[in-house]
Amino acid sequence: MILEGYIAKWQSYPKGERKVRVARPSILAPSLRLLSAYKEKLIDWHEYERRFINQIVNDKRAIERLREIAVESLERDVRLMCYEKNPPCHRFILLEMVKVLQSEA
Repeated sequence: MILEGYIAKWQSYPKGERKVRVARPSILAPSLRLLSAYKEKLIDWHEYERRFINQIVNDKRAIERLREIAVESLERDVRLMCYEKNPPCHRFILLEMVKVLQSEA
């Protein structure tokens, strides 16, 4: 199963699951430019989401990593971990992308 989590609570999640850090410097983190544009309110969440998805789908290494996560999460719990405590956070976008890839696996 694919799950999400807050890095500050890393130790409180079950030991048997795989935790994948998607915060910087992960290949699955938003670019600094994109993150800054959102945090500085130069773009809204909708635009951030659109650009982030574009960033990921145009990076062969990122897509391959998501495919690996999708396959692994069919066999065991995998938790995407980031610093944002609550939504909005890019890990929720990644979560949905993994679910799509799971359906294709």
